[in-house]
Amino acid sequence: MQFIPISIDDYVKRHLKNNPNEKEKGLRQRLNSALEAFKKGVKCSCGNDIWVIGSAVVGNSCFTCITGERYPKDDYEIESAIKKESKVSGRRHIDDIPPSEINGFFDDDGYEINMDLIQKPSLCLTCINNDNPNEELLCNMTRHDQQNEQEFICFAYRKKK
Repeated sequence: MQFIPISIDDYVKRHLKNNPNEKEKGLRQRLNSALEAFKKGVKCSCGNDIWVIGSAVVGNSCFTCITGERYPKDDYEIESAIKKESKVSGRRHIDDIPPSEINGFFDDDGYEINMDLIQKPSLCLTCINNDNPNEELLCNMTRHDQQNEQEFICFAYRKKK
């Protein structure tokens, strides 16, 4: 996704100019509430990150579920929500783990990957392999590998009948 980054103050100014009947205080409260939800990891019902600006209007949902469009085109998002900080604090590095305790998966930098925190793209919800324990490992590896890509592509995808 490629949003146009904007500060809350700049967005509020633009929004109020285009919507003169809107109350600034209420708009700011809704934006701050949606941003807090985003920072806490609240997800859309489809599993994607919420779109803060859209969520301030219609509730916690992602861009696609709110607009029906796959990718934003000239759409704004609060700048602090565009790129979540990649936090390595609290994550174990493979060099810090005793060899007898090493298990699971690690990223290219050697940090442990928590498979429970991998975002599930909406495409996965319509796949026959969704929630199939025999495919979960491959699906999670594919999702993790493409987590920062604009478009999710899965060559194992088969639509549910």
